[in-house]
Amino acid sequence: MIVHTPSKSLLLKVRPEALATLRGIFPAHSKLLDYDGHNLALPHNLAVTKILRNMNIRAPSPIRYYYDWPHPARFEKVFDHQYTTSEFLTLHPRCYCLNEQGTSKTASALWAADYLQQLGIVHRVLIVAKLSTLEQVWMSEIFDCVMRRTALLLTGDADRRRIRLSKPVDFYIINHEGLHIIAKDLIARSDIDLVIVDEAAAYRNSQTLMYRTLQKVIKQRKLWLLTGAPCPNAPTDAWALARLVDPSRVPEYYSQFKRATMHQVTAHRWVPAPGSHELAFEAMQPAIRFKKSDCLSLPPVTFSSRAVPLSVEQQQSYRQMMLHCVADAATTQVQAVNAADKIGKLRQILCGAVKDAKADRYLVLDHAPRLKVLLETIEEASAKILIIVPFKGIVGVLRQEIQAWHDKRHDGRRCALVNGDVSQTQRNIIYEDFREDPSLTELVCHPRVMAHGLNLTEADLLIFYAPIYSNDESIQVMDRFNRPGQTRKMTVVRLVANSLESSIYALVEGRALTQENILSLYKKQLEEFAA
Repeated sequence: MIVHTPSKSLLLKVRPEALATLRGIFPAHSKLLDYDGHNLALPHNLAVTKILRNMNIRAPSPIRYYYDWPHPARFEKVFDHQYTTSEFLTLHPRCYCLNEQGTSKTASALWAADYLQQLGIVHRVLIVAKLSTLEQVWMSEIFDCVMRRTALLLTGDADRRRIRLSKPVDFYIINHEGLHIIAKDLIARSDIDLVIVDEAAAYRNSQTLMYRTLQKVIKQRKLWLLTGAPCPNAPTDAWALARLVDPSRVPEYYSQFKRATMHQVTAHRWVPAPGSHELAFEAMQPAIRFKKSDCLSLPPVTFSSRAVPLSVEQQQSYRQMMLHCVADAATTQVQAVNAADKIGKLRQILCGAVKDAKADRYLVLDHAPRLKVLLETIEEASAKILIIVPFKGIVGVLRQEIQAWHDKRHDGRRCALVNGDVSQTQRNIIYEDFREDPSLTELVCHPRVMAHGLNLTEADLLIFYAPIYSNDESIQVMDRFNRPGQTRKMTVVRLVANSLESSIYALVEGRALTQENILSLYKKQLEEFAA
C-alpha cells in the first residue's frame, strides 16, 4: 500500500519480507524507516516512481500532487483521464497517447511537458502537427493551458523558419510537411529535449521523406506520439510508428510484420490474420488510451435523417447519368475505380453542382428542394450550426444562398465559408468570429478543413448536406462540437435524397466503405435503375 504525504514523500506500507528488497534498492533512504519496521518513506520524485512502477508497485506520478494545474475556462475542472494521461507521459520518455478525439489529449501533453520543464528534465519542446492545427489548436492551447510558457510557429520559407527557431522560447510548433525544410537546424539544437508529434498516424508510411526526416530529428530525444486512430486501415499501420518509438518491438522489415499480421487471400488482397490486433497492440507500447465515452459525461447526441426531393433538372441529369452507366456496364467490365468515379458524379448531381472536366468548372443545377430542407433545418436550430458539404462546386453557392436568405429576413445573421480556397489566416479569423461574434451563426465547411482538435462547441447542430466518403472525416467533423466545453444537447442531421446516399451513410458509419463495397453499391444502383 502507498500513502502520499504533503511533504513530497511516499510512505510504503510493506510486508517484512519485502522490506529487505526495498531497502536494498533504496539504501540511501533506509534511514527513513519508521520505528515498527513496516513502513518505508521515500522521496516522491519521478526517478523513485519509475523504479517502483518497474517493480509493479503502482506509485502515482508526482505531477498529480505537486503540479499547479492551470486550465482554460472551458474546463470546469481537470478530468481524471487528463490527470492519468499527464502522469503516464511524465513517466515514459518515449510512448504513445492514443486517446480518442475530443478527450483533450493536447492539454494533457502540454501539462506533462510543462511539469518536466519545471523540473529541468526538459528544456525546450518541438511540436509537429498538421498545418491547420498549428495556430487554432496548439498555439491556442499553450496560451490557455500553460500561459506562462512562450511559443513560436515555425512556418513560412526556410529563412523565416530559421529566424524564428533562433529565438529562445519554450515551444516550437511546426507542420509535418515543413519539418524537412529546417531539419538540419533542428537536429543541431541540443536544447530541444522533447518532440511531440500530433496526428502521428500521418507517419504510417516509412518510405516518405516526411517519415525519414522525423526519424532523424527525434534521434536521442524524448518522443510522444499522439493519435486517436493508430491503425485506421490495418494492423500493419503499427509497424512504422513502432519503428519510431521502440524499433525492438517489431521486425526490422515491414514485409516480415505484414506476414505476421495479415493473411493473403488473393494476389492483391490481404486481410488481418487471427491475433493480428494483439500483435499491433504489443508493437505500440508503452501506450495509454481513453475512449471519449468512458471518460467524459457530455450531453447526448441525437441523429436524424431528412428526406430531400430532387428538382426536375436533377432528376433528368440523374437519369441521363444512370443510362450512361447502364450502357457502359453492358459493354465493359466494371472496376472499383470506375464505379467510384461514376458514383461521385451521381453524388454531385444530388448535391446540385457537377464538375465539367473539359471546362474545369462546375455546372450548377437547380437544387431548390434540397436547399429548402436545409434552410428549414437551420431555422429550427437553437444555437450555432456547422454545415458539412463534400463538394467544392456547391459549397460556395450554398454560402451565398444562406446569406441571401438571412438578408431577405433582415435577421442580422451571417454565414461564413471555410474550404481549401480560404487561407489558413482567414480561417483562423472565421473560427474566432464563430466563437465570439453572436451574428456569425453558420459555417459552411468542406470536411477536410475541419482541423483535428478544433473546438467549435458554440454549435449544437451539425448538418451533413450530403454523405462524405470517409468514416474518419465523419468522426472528425462531429468531434468539433462533441467535446469538453459542450453544454447543449447536440443534433446531427443527414440530408438524404435516395438509396445511394442512405447506403453511403450506412457504409461510412459501419466503417465498411471499401473498394469492394463501393463496387457492390454501384452494381446495386444499376439493378435498381433497371428494375
